[in-house]
Amino acid sequence: MFTFLFSYITGFIEISLQFVFFNKWMQLSGKKYQTVAFILLSHIVCQLPLSTLIKLTLLAILLLLYSTWILKADIKLSILYILLIIEIMQLCYGVFNSISIIVSFFIYHLNPSLFSPIFMVAGTLFSLTLAVLCYQIISNYINNKQNAQNQYILIIIIPLLMIFVVSGYIHFTFYENIPSLQSTFTILNKTHIPMLIIQILGIISIFSILYAYQKLIDSFFLHTKLSMLTQQTHFQRQYVKEAWTHYANTKALRHDMKNHILIIKGLLEKQDFLKAKTYIDELYIATVNTAFPFPTNNPILDVLLENKIALANNKEILINSSLNIPSPCIVTDMDFCIILSNALDNAINACEKISANQKKYIHISNHQQEDFLLIEIENSFDGNVHFKEGIGLSNIRWTAQKYDGTIEITTTDTTFCLSVLLVISPH
Repeated sequence: MFTFLFSYITGFIEISLQFVFFNKWMQLSGKKYQTVAFILLSHIVCQLPLSTLIKLTLLAILLLLYSTWILKADIKLSILYILLIIEIMQLCYGVFNSISIIVSFFIYHLNPSLFSPIFMVAGTLFSLTLAVLCYQIISNYINNKQNAQNQYILIIIIPLLMIFVVSGYIHFTFYENIPSLQSTFTILNKTHIPMLIIQILGIISIFSILYAYQKLIDSFFLHTKLSMLTQQTHFQRQYVKEAWTHYANTKALRHDMKNHILIIKGLLEKQDFLKAKTYIDELYIATVNTAFPFPTNNPILDVLLENKIALANNKEILINSSLNIPSPCIVTDMDFCIILSNALDNAINACEKISANQKKYIHISNHQQEDFLLIEIENSFDGNVHFKEGIGLSNIRWTAQKYDGTIEITTTDTTFCLSVLLVISPH
């Protein structure tokens, strides 16, 4: 009776832990009654008189249904975390089984009725504790690494799937078919010590695979970031070139303004009003062509905004800006370009995702108080708060940190606001 009750309770705890950490890894959660229902259903499945491999497969299917149906999560990432959740628990119990059999070889015969429940309770607690420790290590790892790329998940799923099948096979072959502890004494050295080593290596292999996978992702991330920075440098050089062209045209117009005024005055004195009006219209067009839509007090950013406004207008997105950069300012033109170009690109992409009947807009503003400069980019938004920080946002954060600053994101159902705080004191 005690064995059945203990097994039933610890089985429920085991399933609950797996669902809790699965939600934590996915950084999503369903409604409590939905989660409890799936936990109970999974527990019932695990109590069925089926082989271990079949029960593990059914548990994986239930977790996958829970993830895709309740959490609305990515299926590739779900499969990855399901394999990790199940494999770690299975290997931890396998390690306990091997250790208990090895230890029982030396002390079980002293008092079988006493040591049987001790082995069961101590081993289960040991297995659950080890599993929770492994889960927590992976949780910290996942929280610090948000840049997993779905196209590479298959690389890690295949070896994990192999460990999943092997661990289930080992549990069925070497532990479920053991009639008693006494019968294992003769095969101790031939079977259970190697199985203990294999399962410890299995746990180590999981973390090794995760480490190698992260190194691959980091390499991809750095390569992509370098490519983006190279492209941004090219655009920034183009902005500088265009800014100097605008400056030269404005300087030439200002230089000739005295002559233009004299010509208009002469036409008016001759009462040739039609020619005077035509000349003024041409002069107005030339003036408009040398003006920026939203002057920022920084010619390079003026050009950047002009380019982004043209891109947004083609996508029927309204841009409004009251950005005014203080002068002089310790923030370099390149760093301002990194912040604004990435922020505006993200804002334009967000506006494209909303429905056609919603207002698409981007508003740029800044506030300065003593040595602090706050830049805000607000845009219309589809309300999906489950997004991961991409390279563009990562570049903005990195640039802000150069100036002892930070970034903050605030959202509502329809708006997304990125706030970038910079310390612009020369000290």
